[in-house]
Amino acid sequence: MHRKRTVRTLSIAETDCGTCPSGGRCWGELRVPIENVRGRRAAVLERGELLLRQGESTGTVYLVVNGCLILRENLANGTQRVAGLGMPGDLVGLEGYAHGRHAYTAQAATEVSVCRLNVAAPGSGQSSAALLERLLLKYAMQLERTAAPWSGLPALERVAAFIENYASRAQVRRATEGLFSLPLTRADIGSYLGLAPETVVRALGQLSEEGRLSVRGRTVRLSEAVEPASASPAA
Repeated sequence: MHRKRTVRTLSIAETDCGTCPSGGRCWGELRVPIENVRGRRAAVLERGELLLRQGESTGTVYLVVNGCLILRENLANGTQRVAGLGMPGDLVGLEGYAHGRHAYTAQAATEVSVCRLNVAAPGSGQSSAALLERLLLKYAMQLERTAAPWSGLPALERVAAFIENYASRAQVRRATEGLFSLPLTRADIGSYLGLAPETVVRALGQLSEEGRLSVRGRTVRLSEAVEPASASPAA
């Protein structure tokens, strides 16, 4: 059973995103000092804990500072799918702000720290037009960056493309010898890619045999063939 933690405030004072040490990574090329772009460090979640639950009525918008969130969607037929990931610099909960209810459950795949942005409730007139414009631009860029690059590919290349995409968003670099921990289970990866877990296992094994990467448990080492392109600071 998933654990649920009330998202508590870790910092009483709001911080101007333009002066925050994490601002460059969180906002990337959009990081220009702007009125009312402020956040409050809201929570550090342990692996398995929930930040948001699907169907919750709340207009809270979060910005992922560190870690990885899995966005899970409960479908009408009673099954569940992995709909996406929340990585450093990603906005989470904006669809709930727009529609009044969250479309996904956001669960920590690693230790995750988030900031709660000072976005007033829809219709209150308290959020500036500049802030809302900034959020929309950021979210549009986020959707472009996270669009599935594996659509239509065979299973092997689909898994390889996912590894590349994750490594890029996690800012894996050759300086770390291309070594990183993949926090998703094989079942989660399969759900995200539309593949059976056994297919994911076979694909990872074949990629290892071909020398395109090496996998030991959840530890992945990239080869030259799958080194990610330079990610934007917000990726």
